[in-house]
Amino acid sequence: MVNVTPRTKTAPMAFTRREFWRGVRASWCIFMIELTAVLIGMGIVQSGLPWGPPLSMVTLYLVVGLPVGGAVSAVVAALSSPLAWYLGRRLATTRTIAVHLAAFALLGALIGTVLIGTIALLSGAAATRYVFGWPFSGVVVGVCVAAVVGGWAWTAWRSHRESTRITGV
Repeated sequence: MVNVTPRTKTAPMAFTRREFWRGVRASWCIFMIELTAVLIGMGIVQSGLPWGPPLSMVTLYLVVGLPVGGAVSAVVAALSSPLAWYLGRRLATTRTIAVHLAAFALLGALIGTVLIGTIALLSGAAATRYVFGWPFSGVVVGVCVAAVVGGWAWTAWRSHRESTRITGV
């Protein structure tokens, strides 16, 4: 099946539904890779006495953290995808890559901030005052930014490659 590119001179950054959902999946995969690295890092730092043998927390964090994080991030991706779709459509006429990267970085920061706020609300009123000061909060926001920007960049690169192969330009 040949993918017909929607890009024109007036909308050089337009995209198809297939390309959009490729970006959502890429963002989710990048997030899961980052989550795995963060969980391993936290497990290493927190392993040892009194919790058990060295590296014992790594297994616990991965066994619990990956399924929970995967499910939560899939829901977050589904809920935030209309914002990404809207943003991408608004930027379809903008050729400057830096503008796209900055816009999607802000979207990732918004997603991370809302996620941290939701965690704070679910944790109880006492935690809400302190949650944005946690180093964990900065990590979550940073990981969300990297995942959204990385998903956009991967998809833009792949779409450009496919368009070049199809049109020869």
